[in-house]
Amino acid sequence: MSNNDTFIKKTLLCKQLSLRENIPYIEKEPHMGTVFLLGDSTCAQKSPESYPETGWGMCFNEHLAEGWSLDNRSINGRSTKMFLDEGAFAAIMIDLRLGDYCIIQFGHNENKLDEERHTDPWTSYTANLLYMAESITRKAAHPVLVSSITRRNFLDGKYLMHTLGEYPQAMEAVARKLMLPFVDLTTPTRKKVEELGSLKSREYFMHFDAGLYPRYPEGDADDTHLRPEGAKAVATLLATLLKKQYPELPFLR
Repeated sequence: MSNNDTFIKKTLLCKQLSLRENIPYIEKEPHMGTVFLLGDSTCAQKSPESYPETGWGMCFNEHLAEGWSLDNRSINGRSTKMFLDEGAFAAIMIDLRLGDYCIIQFGHNENKLDEERHTDPWTSYTANLLYMAESITRKAAHPVLVSSITRRNFLDGKYLMHTLGEYPQAMEAVARKLMLPFVDLTTPTRKKVEELGSLKSREYFMHFDAGLYPRYPEGDADDTHLRPEGAKAVATLLATLLKKQYPELPFLR
């Protein structure tokens, strides 16, 4: 039985009960399912104290269709290995329901040198993604793989450095092997930042001069994490690419 069929059945029972007990029945929107976000700090929810740092996941809810809810489980500083080892993925498996979707985006912390996070793109990283995707599928839910957004690391003020190694390609290979939806978010974000140029692109990242934000009196020069402008742009880009490549996905407006 689909989520919609279950909702219809419950609605009919509630209406019958309200008629029998003479209780007013209030119509509610059907809950179609949940979209879980699994990733790192570029996607994660931020505290008010961290403003203006904004994860793109904080802006993705506006792109969901009616009846769908968003559950952002991304955590700052996590790689696939750490996300699994700490039990964050296991916690999602407990809450995951039939028909839910999991958007998975890891890559920024995979090449860190510490043992807690480091993975190799074609061995451990691939194995971790396979484990996550297959675990989600076994629960009759749906994994969607999305490669990491680019960093704003200009070589000469015009072109960006490649800082994500072969992790985006390894993720795409996993998607092909399991025949899963995959969105390359690395290439279009890279192209967009290069089009904006070194100066204009600062508005999208945590790279700004002193005096703009109380939390950062001396300014900041972070070319990985996003400000609200960047987070909104990334969320909109992802929703646009998903709709274009996979128009059958039910959770998008």
